Amino acid sequence: MNAILQLEPSWQKWIVENINRGVPFNNIINTLFERGFYNAAYELMSQQSEVINIPYIDVSNNSIALPDRTVKLTSTFYPPFVAVIDSFLSNKECDQLIKSSEGKLKNSRVVSPIDGSFADHDARTSTSCGFQRGATDLITKIEKRIEALLHWPEIRGEGLQVLHYEKGAEYRPHFDFFDPKHPNHKEITGKGGQRVGTLLMYLSDVESGGGTCFPKINLEVRPKKGTALYFSNTKFDGSVEPLSLHAGMPVIKGTKYLATKWLRTNAYVS
Repeated sequence: MNAILQLEPSWQKWIVENINRGVPFNNIINTLFERGFYNAAYELMSQQSEVINIPYIDVSNNSIALPDRTVKLTSTFYPPFVAVIDSFLSNKECDQLIKSSEGKLKNSRVVSPIDGSFADHDARTSTSCGFQRGATDLITKIEKRIEALLHWPEIRGEGLQVLHYEKGAEYRPHFDFFDPKHPNHKEITGKGGQRVGTLLMYLSDVESGGGTCFPKINLEVRPKKGTALYFSNTKFDGSVEPLSLHAGMPVIKGTKYLATKWLRTNAYVS
């Protein structure tokens, strides 16, 4: 219980007292998270079998040492949990991902609410191409980096997508999670469960526009080459997070390249 023991004694006492009173662990975890005690919240969560295991970032330091590089944690927000990670990709890696998409880009699609397949939708006007996990040495390296950053097994991630936004292209406000109230929810999540988290990696700078906007919390993250943006799509108890509504704002000037990685609850089968 290292993270919890690092809290002030009054907070350690508060945790013990609330556990002894029978307060639901999710309520305790939420309070810790709201106060910025992220690592203590995740530590407590990991000890409780009834609390869903979700991806998380170690926010105890401003820099995070990953197996092959050190990245910088520049911003966090809660709720929902949002983190901006600088230097996640090198300029060379960004350029290589863009080059790997050349000649392969097609109209971007969304997951169909009918059967979970991919389908065209007029709310999404970018072009994109998808890669299977481990498709190239570079993608394998990036997937290992994501696994270390988010403490989430590589096998629980969908294949990486590279997206291209020309002037005016956008992705209107949407959720990445699958609505559990939808009558076909079971079919949609049959390939790996719920989408619990999303990692976006900006592959290019954009002169104007092209930010990722969270309209319900008045937050917008502007593109910066090599920077990653992570956000949770679900809460600690596994329920969906309505505050995760987000949009890819229209590109006003320039071109935007982006790579996306969606994380699932279980092993994902394409």
